[in-house]
Amino acid sequence: MATPLTDQQWQKLPTHPRLFADDARIAVLKTQNDDVSQQLLALLRSEADKELHAAPIVYPNQGFLMGPMREVQGRILTLALMYRLSGEKRYFERARQELLQLTALSEWRPLHFLDVGEGALAAGIGLDWLYDDLTPQEREQIADAIVKNALIPSLDVSVGGASWMNGDFNWNPVCNAGLTVGALAVFEREPKLARQVIERAIQSLPFAAATYAPDGTYPEGPSYWSYGTTFYVIMIEALRSSLGTSLDLTNAPGFLETTDFMAQMQTPSSEEYNFSDYHSGEARSLSEPVMLWFAREKRNRSSAHNELKNLETLFASLQTTGTARHASRHLALEFLWWDPALPPSEVDDTLPLHWTAGGKLPLAVLRTAWNSPRATYVAVKGGTPDGSHAHMDGGSFILEANGVRWALDLGTESYDKMRATNLDLWNYSQESSRWTTFRVGPEGHNILRFDGARQNVSGNAEIRALPDENGVKGNAVVLSSLYKNQVERALRTVRLFPDGSVSFHDEWKTGERGVQVSWQWLTRATITRTLSGVLLKQAGESLELKIESPTPFRITIEDVSRPRNPQDSPNPGLSRVVVHLQTAARSEGKLEIQAIPGR
Repeated sequence: MATPLTDQQWQKLPTHPRLFADDARIAVLKTQNDDVSQQLLALLRSEADKELHAAPIVYPNQGFLMGPMREVQGRILTLALMYRLSGEKRYFERARQELLQLTALSEWRPLHFLDVGEGALAAGIGLDWLYDDLTPQEREQIADAIVKNALIPSLDVSVGGASWMNGDFNWNPVCNAGLTVGALAVFEREPKLARQVIERAIQSLPFAAATYAPDGTYPEGPSYWSYGTTFYVIMIEALRSSLGTSLDLTNAPGFLETTDFMAQMQTPSSEEYNFSDYHSGEARSLSEPVMLWFAREKRNRSSAHNELKNLETLFASLQTTGTARHASRHLALEFLWWDPALPPSEVDDTLPLHWTAGGKLPLAVLRTAWNSPRATYVAVKGGTPDGSHAHMDGGSFILEANGVRWALDLGTESYDKMRATNLDLWNYSQESSRWTTFRVGPEGHNILRFDGARQNVSGNAEIRALPDENGVKGNAVVLSSLYKNQVERALRTVRLFPDGSVSFHDEWKTGERGVQVSWQWLTRATITRTLSGVLLKQAGESLELKIESPTPFRITIEDVSRPRNPQDSPNPGLSRVVVHLQTAARSEGKLEIQAIPGR
């Protein structure tokens, strides 16, 4: 549990603006003239100017408010900070307009409390940063909305069961951070209620922090890492700026090491290992502002190396086209988190080529080199399907070599498509209809299967590192609990060789009945059969899969590009290589696949 706040700390709460940046901090920002600060300022002004001419936000009368809440949050943060930096009233007027429209809503959809958390953050920052320029009546409207639409409804949220209040998923930091910001903004008006909400949030957040232990992995995957971790940091900074303490929330085991996790998720092709409900596409921001916070916190600029490159890309597009496509809605906070005094450094070359992590999400990454787009990279995951945004993918892997991703993870399916077919989207039980979705269930992953059955949702695959031998790196993935209803034992071993080739060795032991075994590999490469397996070709490169087993096997090459079910999206160009074999009762089976990049 986090350390409780004292009465003395509450009594020292500063005047407005108290959240994230007081007037002294703004004065410092105005003097920063390093290249990164100038890029951030130019991007901020560009985004603020764009918001000046944006159409009003439409808040639907029913359904989710998530999209509009995020949009207004970005507008208020951007416009309000630009006003504080420039003093130009046009930014204040538009920020005020957005703030009053938001707080005129009769509710913020407490049945989907993420919407409330996002709205409370927007309203809280708007009230605090613009406090001196708002009229008393406007302050009252905004504060009343925060109390009525966020703080009071939060008291109805129960603790226990699947509640986000004691959850270890992204809702916990998002909702608690938003509520904390809103409560700190209205503390003078409702001190008892605000303190109750904030102190409850402080006790709640460690449940989410526990997922980072011990090595920094994040079970919901890299895209939800961005969401949950950013709001975790927002919570820390709200407390620091207003109450002078982070209450040791930064010291949660594995939390500061989570930048290593994200670095390891970066593949040689500059993409990410997109496991779990990974979101990609046009709507996603091209930057990761929270990385500048980690760099400042760790006094290590290398933590922000990729993000600084992202900012250069955004700034270059601004200079070329006059707009920065897909800048983050938290750009204003990124400006506050940047520290020009960080010592210069390049990519952290101390990061290992062989990285193994435990905890709630066991994970292993093996690569032949950093900073080479042609390096071989293989990542394999353990864990359980029974977790927030999890897939049925224990033992699944991705593989890149020579600049091509040969073995794929497809990321998330559209939530809207899944809801439209009345799937039990957030039900992770064994018989849930969630698992019928191709990208989510066992069909769409590079896994071992027995009798075509689903993996056991009560199982949990562990990963252990193997000793390096003559430059060969490896990991063993203990899969037995995921298949306990089909076989007695299952183990996958992945090895990376100095020449960039990779071996996947699977072995299993049956019980009282025999099983039909299948081994899956998803790819967008062109596939041809060979005497020893198959040959994959893509982008002028090749990868040979040599398949060996002590028992007979057959290979099928399946076109899985077209949707199988109403909720499935098409997967253009996608094929699945499947190796089939049989294992009799009370027997042991083995399968070895060597993946050899072409020369």
